[in-house]
Amino acid sequence: MKTQKQTLKFFIAIIVSSLIGGLLGWFIIHFETAIFHGLLNFQNLILHNNLYIQFFIFGLCALLILSIFFSAKDKLNRLEPNDDVLFDQIDHQLGVLLPLISATMISGFCLFGITVTNALNEPVLVGLILFLLNTTFSLIMMVLSIKLTKVLYPEKKGNPLDFNFDKEWIKSCDEAEKFVIYKASYRCYQLMNFVYCGVMTLCLLISIAVNIGIFPYLLIGFLWITQTLVYARSVNQFQHGQLDNVQ
Repeated sequence: MKTQKQTLKFFIAIIVSSLIGGLLGWFIIHFETAIFHGLLNFQNLILHNNLYIQFFIFGLCALLILSIFFSAKDKLNRLEPNDDVLFDQIDHQLGVLLPLISATMISGFCLFGITVTNALNEPVLVGLILFLLNTTFSLIMMVLSIKLTKVLYPEKKGNPLDFNFDKEWIKSCDEAEKFVIYKASYRCYQLMNFVYCGVMTLCLLISIAVNIGIFPYLLIGFLWITQTLVYARSVNQFQHGQLDNVQ
């Protein structure tokens, strides 16, 4: 009975997805001109205001990062041995800080790529300076934030500027922390499969109205296949090795 329900849910999901895809396809075909101009206007907006967007994003992210960092540092200086409430607050702030720094660096790479693409219409030197400032700031704050984390968790090991930092860091984690890391990694793997599928479908639909070329498909396919093969290879290695030594 359970198997039948699961099979029924699967086919219902397929039917619903097909209906949604069909409706989106019909919508794009009938509003092709409006969609084309909308995408073109959006692209021009990004290209013509790229440097301003970089200034805004970098400034906003830097302000948020510095605010969170100094708040966590101040709380860490006031932390007492048995103050679990303040400890949890610092841990939460550091948990927000590190992903925010990474997102800031990634956005810098993306926007600098747009600067290079639009090199004929905007000063590349200004974009390069912004990119270097963003990258340098992000690296410095990453190092300082990890040092702050190591003060909160003295058992943590690893130099953030070392290529083996991730391995050393995971080695210094206890079993509960490793379990959280592995579980989060698998959830990310599952989610990214849906993301790749969704982006590929979106590209297919957009290509009805706009000629986007072959490179989006090649890039998404390459990343999707790479993730799948790396995951499969890792599973095979860990099944035939010592799981306790996973790094």
